[in-house]
Amino acid sequence: MTWAEESMDNPIPEIYVLWHPRCALGEVLARRIHGWLRPGNGLGPQVFYRSLPAPDAPPGGLPSPLPGEFRPGQPAASGSRLANLQIVLLLIDEQMIADASWRFWIAQLGSAGQPATSRKFLPVALDSTAYNAPEALRALNFLRPAGLPLPADEQPGSGPATETVVRSLLKQLTEALCRLMLGRASSPAAQNPAGEPGQPKIVIFLSHAKVDGTVPAKRIRDYIYSQTQLGAFFDENDIPFGSAFGRVLQSNVESEQTAALIAVRSARYASRPWCRRELALFRRPLQESGTPPGLGERWRLNPVVVVDALEGGGRTSGIPELGNAPLIRWAEEVPDQEEQVVTTLLRDALLAAFHSAVGRTLSGAPDVIVVNWLPDPTTLLHIPRVREAKEDLRVHYPGRGLSGLELDILDEFFPRLAFHSFEATTS
Repeated sequence: MTWAEESMDNPIPEIYVLWHPRCALGEVLARRIHGWLRPGNGLGPQVFYRSLPAPDAPPGGLPSPLPGEFRPGQPAASGSRLANLQIVLLLIDEQMIADASWRFWIAQLGSAGQPATSRKFLPVALDSTAYNAPEALRALNFLRPAGLPLPADEQPGSGPATETVVRSLLKQLTEALCRLMLGRASSPAAQNPAGEPGQPKIVIFLSHAKVDGTVPAKRIRDYIYSQTQLGAFFDENDIPFGSAFGRVLQSNVESEQTAALIAVRSARYASRPWCRRELALFRRPLQESGTPPGLGERWRLNPVVVVDALEGGGRTSGIPELGNAPLIRWAEEVPDQEEQVVTTLLRDALLAAFHSAVGRTLSGAPDVIVVNWLPDPTTLLHIPRVREAKEDLRVHYPGRGLSGLELDILDEFFPRLAFHSFEATTS
């Protein structure tokens, strides 16, 4: 695969959330989607809203056009110069279905060609009328948030029922976006009954000590298989008898379909060599192949989420391999915590894939190293050119920029490195 082909095989999305202005729940969901996919500091794909009439539209008119959309008498909108995939998230309710102009608009969007970018629809059913959408949308598998309709006595955004809807939608949306960013189309011979190319499942690796970390790991594994379209790698259950454990482990870590790792940190986890090895392998950056000579190096890091399963007052050894991986406290009394763990991990996997794709668009040079994560000393030391420190280098990383404190720490460890955020690099 050439560099250009690999870049197109890893799309850079921008997301447009559409909802009818009379749909009170639409704005609530749109803001939560934005906050989830853009967690701060410039991370994540761009998210745009389309609801209120365009500035030059009559009262009750349509929102501004999408980039690439032709609308008579109006200039074409422009999108991000980096994006090559337009994801249209339609929050469909009875207001949108009853409005003839909106129905015509979304039907036209589904039929319009896109010379500069591709367009992908993710329709969301906010009520049963959504399935009366234009024919091209009816053929798609709708996202269907749990908890709808809201109780009559709860205003959207003001109670627990809304939180149930939000949590369910973010779970489904994150999984769908992960499949778009991480999935690889199979060969034409491996097609599903609908005639569309199949995609292998995205796999989550579960690392745990069997002596005291099995209960959370099994609950998370069972949730993955019963409530998602993902796969789980659960050590001995997924290694053929007679196979070399280390070789199978390494191949799964390096696989395009192994999205991320959940480490169940119990009291005995740090004392188990294979647990430490699993974690170390996932926290080791992988160099991307195919970069043209003279354009530097691209590195990616698989995301890790740590589930803290220590009992109250429990004690365990520190693990340097954890680095700055996020941690979620496991508690039996917390409802739906498996969903929280998996959805958080998928969001991090989505962001990692997005930033890898953006990194491939940056202009390179022999002294440039591009990474898809916020750099820290532990992970940077795995990069040979950084560790050997024989030359001055520039490290490009996602977001708008690290804090002064973080940059001071990195400068102390790596005086020959200059750190530049993606946003500063592309501005």
